Amino acid sequence: MFLFPLLLAACSSRSYVVNDRHNAAKNLNLRGNDSYFRGDYADASRFYDRALAQAMEIDDRAGMAESLNNLGQLYVEAGELPPAEEKFLKAGQLNAEIKNKKGLAINLNNSGNVLRLQGRHEAAAAGFKKALELAREAGDKNGRAIVINNMGLLALDMGEHARARKYFEEALASARSQKQHRLAAACLQNLGSLAEREGRTDDAIAGFTESVEEDRLVEYSPGLAKGLEGLGRLYAKKGELPLSQDYLKRARFIRERLGVK
Repeated sequence: MFLFPLLLAACSSRSYVVNDRHNAAKNLNLRGNDSYFRGDYADASRFYDRALAQAMEIDDRAGMAESLNNLGQLYVEAGELPPAEEKFLKAGQLNAEIKNKKGLAINLNNSGNVLRLQGRHEAAAAGFKKALELAREAGDKNGRAIVINNMGLLALDMGEHARARKYFEEALASARSQKQHRLAAACLQNLGSLAEREGRTDDAIAGFTESVEEDRLVEYSPGLAKGLEGLGRLYAKKGELPLSQDYLKRARFIRERLGVK
């Protein structure tokens, strides 16, 4: 007579533990993201490692994949591409197992970016193509815009300026429509870099100036530093050295505060 209530109680207790650890892993990843966007990568790493441990304890594959993907991003920031690729591939395998198209698209996009940075252009293009398809199937507009921006970077690396501009402008329009300021800033910086390569200094300055405004809206310090450095470089090309030094000084201040050389 008492067997079923006792079994139900045990299962219920177990479910609470699983839910608690699942939520703990999710919260740790979110806290890691906050640190990441502030440019505090050491702090982000600690949170992501703890999130991964929590997820592994309960075989939470979605949580494990998210944590591995986040750790991979930190390796990219550190310029350590082979371990970054390893993290993204492991995350992708987990997301494929649980049929998480949105997560898998993110992993494939990040793997594609590593391949791009390694100069493996064909493999990067294939990864981006698959990531774009999955993001579209998952209805992830922000994910699609991120992939398209990276496709623009790949085109830029290959010297295909017209195609790069098309991708950057498409990603920028999507980012602005969703109020994704960090992504919009990245697209604007990329358009500025493209203009700089083409010798259109004033257009490049406009792109970097707009990128700084977008990053300022979300207080994204790493993006601000990069935008200010771009402006410093461009004003130096124009011969406006006092203005150039002012921008470079502000960028250096942010990087020193972040502990980045």
